[in-house]
Amino acid sequence: MRRRTRRCTAIVVAAVATLALGATACGCLWPREDYAPGMFCAQANTSVVEHCVDASEGPGSAWSKAEEDGELPIQMWAFGPNGVMSDDLAANEAELRAWFDNIDRAVAYVRDEEKNAESLRATLHGRLLGLLSQLRQRQEAIFEEEPVRAADNFQRAMTDKARAEKEPLAAALAADKQAMAVVQAVFEQARSDAAPLRSRYAGVAARFAAYRATEAAETAAYAALSEQASRSDIDGLDGAEQAVLAAAREASRAPNELAAEIMTLSAELQAFAVWFEEAIAPHEDVLATHGAVVPDITSGALRSLSAMLGYAERRVARSDATATALLGGIALRRQALRVLEGDEGAREAIARSRIERASEVFREGVRARVAALSALPPVSEKLGLPLLAERCGDLSALAQMRALCEASSGSWREAGCAEARGPIEAAEVELRTGLPRKIAAGLATLRAKRMAAAAVDAAQARLDAGEVKGAALAYDAAVRGAEGT
Repeated sequence: MRRRTRRCTAIVVAAVATLALGATACGCLWPREDYAPGMFCAQANTSVVEHCVDASEGPGSAWSKAEEDGELPIQMWAFGPNGVMSDDLAANEAELRAWFDNIDRAVAYVRDEEKNAESLRATLHGRLLGLLSQLRQRQEAIFEEEPVRAADNFQRAMTDKARAEKEPLAAALAADKQAMAVVQAVFEQARSDAAPLRSRYAGVAARFAAYRATEAAETAAYAALSEQASRSDIDGLDGAEQAVLAAAREASRAPNELAAEIMTLSAELQAFAVWFEEAIAPHEDVLATHGAVVPDITSGALRSLSAMLGYAERRVARSDATATALLGGIALRRQALRVLEGDEGAREAIARSRIERASEVFREGVRARVAALSALPPVSEKLGLPLLAERCGDLSALAQMRALCEASSGSWREAGCAEARGPIEAAEVELRTGLPRKIAAGLATLRAKRMAAAAVDAAQARLDAGEVKGAALAYDAAVRGAEGT
């Protein structure tokens, strides 16, 4: 008899372990009803209140009550039809089956519906495990006291359930272990491949820091070359010019090399990110089940490299502009020194030539401004309203030339001013009256169509204040806003 008792106890222990792991099989040993009688209970981690509902409401109802009462994780358990642990539970096969059914439903709900790993762990190691352990201890006592049929019923039910769930549980654990092994292999490969990239990024960052520290010295060198050129005679300007060219080449060499390395490393990081994303994509569900997050490996480094590249490009552009300006200044100084070396007649001829050229350039500019005003302003695509900000700018630019043309008729600008005076008068008139009327008419149209009310009011306020340019800008913005462009 003692041998049978020990064997039954071992079977109970195996069944308790099987249930505690939460592995349920779709095909149970007994047929499943719509719901088994009993109760589902849940308790939040930060609450002391147990929320129990009738089994007919389902485990989700108990979960929802606990979730409203506290924070995750939430543990769940189930009671049999009588709601208590008693000797009758072992003796009544139907109640035992109903309790097992409710345990299956509670664990499956946490695992499959809520998919919260911490709550599943709390469920498997919480009150449910205690209830199973309590029942096991009571069975051991019953085996010691009286080997009644109830023990035989319990042994048979537990043995059958353990046998039914053993293979699915083993398969599930093996599949999960294999999936995590594959994920771990992907991470290990990523770590191995990223190591040389990380080392190269550190080297690029160090070289960038060293390059950035030379900006002040580069600026000072250009300033020294400028001062040298301003004091050089004609013979010395050739040397100054060569020095500027050499400085420009040197200023571009380091950032160009750095930029090439940055672009190469960025391309390799992007390729690595694509590989990692494709490799980990099939395993995202496994990671989510275990509460893991797919790491972002490259975006921070790529943003940093992009910022380095932008700084290098802007600095090279500033260096080239400075060198170009210095070379232009050297050329002008060389020309000026040659003029000074010539006779008075040659100097006067050069001066006349420059005055004539300046007069012609000014005249061409006047003609271009006047021609721009002859074109009609553009209109919006949907409402067909004129857009007036650009025309306002053209009119203002022409009107501002009045100050240039009020000098004596002997000015080198006189040829252009003679053609500009009439258009200047017309531009001033349009700025005072014509343009405000067009803006007011356009705002009235928008207001009648009940479009962009806030923007219309803002443009009208500027127009009422006499700010024609601001009103034109606000009016164009209101038109584009009304059309959604």
